[in-house]
Amino acid sequence: MRPRGTKELEEGLLDRGFAPGAVAEALERLSGQGLLDDLGAARSAVRLRGARYGRARVERELKARGFPKETIAAAFEAEGGADREHEALRRAFERLWKARGNLEPSLRRRRVFDALTRRGFPTARISEIIRGWYEID
Repeated sequence: MRPRGTKELEEGLLDRGFAPGAVAEALERLSGQGLLDDLGAARSAVRLRGARYGRARVERELKARGFPKETIAAAFEAEGGADREHEALRRAFERLWKARGNLEPSLRRRRVFDALTRRGFPTARISEIIRGWYEID
């Protein structure tokens, strides 16, 4: 189980065939009891997904789950977005760079760059870390 936002929970209940009125009533009751917290659910996702993926990818996932832009921004702010992303990029880079050590240098750089881009890391940061590492390697 994972924390869910209001919109995500609403869509899930409607998809399971619950009446719209019953869904609205349940969401109102959960919210009133403090059991439904969009910011808390978004922060949880940022904490968990941000340890492995870049901000762009995590933002897309949260947007697809129905979180508003303001909630997403607040979640990243509360969870130390830039520092967390830099650390996640460093770890992912080192793992991918090592795993592709048998490739010729230009192919290795391209494959690592592409993999990190798909994970939602900023291209400028990826290029920077590759240049720095390649000079050492």
